[in-house]
Amino acid sequence: MLKNYFTISIRNILKRKLFAGINLLGMTAGITACLLIALYIIDEFSYDRFHAHADRIYQVGLHNKFGERDLRSASICPPLADAMMAEIPEVESTFRMHRWGKPVFRYGEKAFTEDKVLFTESNFFEFFSFRLISGNPKTALKEPNSVVLTEKTARKYFGDENPLEKLILMGEGEDKVPYKVTGVVADCPGNSHFSFNVLLSAAGPDNYFKVNAWLNSGVYTYFLLRKNTSVSDVEKKFENIVAKYVASELQQFLGNSPDQFRKAGGVYRYYATKITDIHLKSTSQIDLEPGGSLTYIYVFGGIGIFIVAIACINFMNISTAQSAGRAKEVGLRKTLGSLRSQMIGQFLAESMLYSLVAVALAVVLCYFLLSAFNMLSGKELSMINLLDVKFISGAGADIVDCRFAGRSYPAFYLTSFSVVEVLKGKVTPGFKSKGIRSTLVVFQFAISIFLIIVTSVVYTQINFMQQLQLGMDKKNVLVIETGHRLGENGEAFRNALVQQTGVSKVSFTVNKFPGVYSPGVMRSARSRGDHFVGVYQADFDFQNVLKFEMKDGRYFSKIFASDSTAVVINEAAAKEFGFDKTEGQEILHSPNGTYIQAML
Repeated sequence: MLKNYFTISIRNILKRKLFAGINLLGMTAGITACLLIALYIIDEFSYDRFHAHADRIYQVGLHNKFGERDLRSASICPPLADAMMAEIPEVESTFRMHRWGKPVFRYGEKAFTEDKVLFTESNFFEFFSFRLISGNPKTALKEPNSVVLTEKTARKYFGDENPLEKLILMGEGEDKVPYKVTGVVADCPGNSHFSFNVLLSAAGPDNYFKVNAWLNSGVYTYFLLRKNTSVSDVEKKFENIVAKYVASELQQFLGNSPDQFRKAGGVYRYYATKITDIHLKSTSQIDLEPGGSLTYIYVFGGIGIFIVAIACINFMNISTAQSAGRAKEVGLRKTLGSLRSQMIGQFLAESMLYSLVAVALAVVLCYFLLSAFNMLSGKELSMINLLDVKFISGAGADIVDCRFAGRSYPAFYLTSFSVVEVLKGKVTPGFKSKGIRSTLVVFQFAISIFLIIVTSVVYTQINFMQQLQLGMDKKNVLVIETGHRLGENGEAFRNALVQQTGVSKVSFTVNKFPGVYSPGVMRSARSRGDHFVGVYQADFDFQNVLKFEMKDGRYFSKIFASDSTAVVINEAAAKEFGFDKTEGQEILHSPNGTYIQAML
């Protein structure tokens, strides 16, 4: 019976080539868009789930509030991990790592500036399930001056050589430090909340993680929760750690007691985020790498549903529009003794055939569009993701269900025709279905117009952000991030650059703008209120390079010797300090520090 259904379905499709082509084109386009969106959503929800203990690994963050500045950061102090092991029995183990910066590595004549370099503890591979291609995961980072390279990085330095036990130099000049390659790890998967090229061992006498400074930051700390325990119990005991270890340093730093700090609205507490929630649900403003957004997931998911709904409605409308021709077929079949259930099965089999062909074409189309989609979405999806059995079976089942939903009405509608009415020619195209078809067409157009409006609004917003004047001129400004390595040769390098054709101005800064070099607490000379302020250091030519506007006062000048203790603040800082007129105001850099003049 099923074979007969499909045989007749193929004949009907070949008989109505234009109708079949329009249906397949619409269905294939809709399913292709839906598959690509599904790939994106599945990848977003897959972040960090490849780790063996992903259900018990948590990252520690710090929520601190000073004055009007409210900050949640995953970058915390070094000694917290040891305190957690000593004070919180629910914690099975801890792990710390620190982002190193962009050091230079050398092997022979090859030298490269590496980014994504992590300074880690020896239990890195016990916490995270990154695949180690060569080396021992338990000992690879145990010894001082050990280094683990990703497969891509190892190939860059050593080519086809075996990198194990080879020495690679880190640093420049007389500060070069030899590191022994003790492992090669597979390149980081795209669905990890952090990635790396080089792992450096933290073992040794200069271990930064052993610095007992509770108000420092820069360390990313994770802990493994014991089985059958609650993370809420861990967070409650964080309060005891703050009271026992942090309060005294905080009081010395702020000049206020913990009670005064809290009464003034201050907050200093640690919190935990499950590793599988970091990418989409993190509440931190400072993470190892930018995360995703649940809002985008919901928006893209809704768009995918709308696209499939439009395709289903289109299929349904075209099918019912062909009702006159198919009515004669139904009438003859009923005359020859066919049961209505059999004819419904026939129409549903035809719909299933359309769906299977459309899904197959959509998968092929996705293959060719995948590289362009990766560029658009910033993903690294491949055919492995596309041909995954779970993905194909799940997406295929959902799409076929939608196709059946779209075809069910025509199937029941067409088989409901009376034999007598059909044979007498009383069934006309669109008869009985006009109201439903009109409703579906209106709904289809409403969805289409809604998507067009949303697309237009998003495009306009993106264009607005790209064209928005930020109070500075960032066009044609190039950034060399490793300028600090010039040392005493900085001025000579500046002069050499200025002499190059096309270079008009050169400025040295401590950090890339916008960025924070050394955040700290500041206070107005006329007020006792503390303000947590981000500091950015730049030279005399910085304004000439970025050409930002001065609201009040002037920028630094070599003419004035007093500018050695001068600062330029932005409008937000002036408002927080309560300055009506900014030039000449004084700011205390710390409770025991010196006053510096402010200009805006």
